Amino acid sequence: MDAAFTAEQDEIRRTLRDLLTRHAGPGEIRAAVRTAEGHAPALWRRLAQGLGLPGLALPEEYGGAGCTPTELALACEETGRALLPSPLLATAVLAAPLITALGTPSQRAGLLPRIADGTLTAALAVPGGSMAAALGLTGDNRSAPWSGGGRAGGVQA
Repeated sequence: MDAAFTAEQDEIRRTLRDLLTRHAGPGEIRAAVRTAEGHAPALWRRLAQGLGLPGLALPEEYGGAGCTPTELALACEETGRALLPSPLLATAVLAAPLITALGTPSQRAGLLPRIADGTLTAALAVPGGSMAAALGLTGDNRSAPWSGGGRAGGVQA
């Protein structure tokens, strides 16, 4: 098993790190969290339209890049490294895969291209009641080699 990054994965990391170093310094981050959106819309457009971040792991048929979750994780790692407030996690990591897997063909066709190009952001809302209780599972590995955990409640954005 080769766990080394591919040249494409290294390029994603380098390109994103360079861009964030130039455009997401401490002053820009502080200003971004004070906006009504909670992030810098101009930088989000650059990340979405210039680099295709929200569509990185979306299928090409919906305007995505067709990459794997690994490339998306690398993008999240770099945005986290910069402490960048952005809709990337809520949109591309939480909502988009659920729409891809569970949405109707009409929902996928209507939502995923707009997520891929960054014109639509999304959040995951976990319903209350029994669904939230079911998601609040915990476990341990004292009796078998497994572990679990979890927490639910509200909108994950």
